Amino acid sequence: MSDHDDWDIDATEDPEEETVDIDYEITSYPADTTLAGYLTQWDNNQLDVPDFQRSYVWDQTRASKLIESFLLGLPVPGVFLYKERKSKKFLIIDGQQRIKSIVYFLKGQFNNKIFKLKRVTSRWEGKSFTQLDEEDKFALENSVMRATVIQQISPEDHTSVYHIFERLNTGGINLNPMEIRKCVAHGDFADALERMNANDDWQRILGRHRPDKRMRDVELVLRIIALSEKINQYNKPMKGFLNGFMEEKRKISDFEKIVNAFSDACHYIIDSVGETPFHYRQRLNYGLLDAVFVSILTKRKPEKLSDVLEALKKDSDFVSCITRNTSDTNILKKRIKIAAKYF
Repeated sequence: MSDHDDWDIDATEDPEEETVDIDYEITSYPADTTLAGYLTQWDNNQLDVPDFQRSYVWDQTRASKLIESFLLGLPVPGVFLYKERKSKKFLIIDGQQRIKSIVYFLKGQFNNKIFKLKRVTSRWEGKSFTQLDEEDKFALENSVMRATVIQQISPEDHTSVYHIFERLNTGGINLNPMEIRKCVAHGDFADALERMNANDDWQRILGRHRPDKRMRDVELVLRIIALSEKINQYNKPMKGFLNGFMEEKRKISDFEKIVNAFSDACHYIIDSVGETPFHYRQRLNYGLLDAVFVSILTKRKPEKLSDVLEALKKDSDFVSCITRNTSDTNILKKRIKIAAKYF
């Protein structure tokens, strides 16, 4: 498998359509927050910036144009914030570039330099916040950028934020499901998944030399762990199943047992059969991979894993279950059951 953006897999899964089977009760309300108010929230750690690979990307000119818009009294798009129950923090669903630009200017810093407005109206060109006259300072600090605050009332989880985040396409890029999960379900479990994904044996199993930039390998780790613990509760679509599992794990803080078990399984596989053992027809096959991993994590480690793999690849029922509709509920459960018999 290459280390480029191509994810060389056996495309056996049907594209999942966007379906929401849960009825949500969600409240949303506008909050006309001043720019000084955003700075206060930032300083008080009340704004939680999503933890995924795309960080602050605006250059000084673009940030300056935003500040100029406020000084000119021009309309600026609002932001979306998600508030968890019993929390005083807001997750920035959409608008981190704008919020950070405001904070950086009011604090007077941009990339470790004094933030001076660039390529704006001559009245403000080259000026930092402290160099503005008092009237402009007052106008800027009291300018309003509306926030739409969203809170899920029921069911008692936070799964709606996955759908909200996905539909907003935050930052102007299309995030894949795992990138969204990392953003909205950040915490100890997300960190544990990345630790497991960084395991050298795991990357060799996938046939890679380094983790995938789009986190598709992290999603495979999540898939393995979720199926090994919740196979009896699995129902398609896979995306919704994994979202729910991430939500459950947010309530737990200790994942050393899971991390160690996964590491042991990877080492056992590499030691037994070497690299890329789950490539079928020369491409990584998700069905073969998850069936064997789940069996190893929940059953036992056979003395000769190579014999088990060969037997599975010759089992016509099992082959059928890894070559079509591999996320279908019945097919997935059937191949896990068949694999378990060989273990």
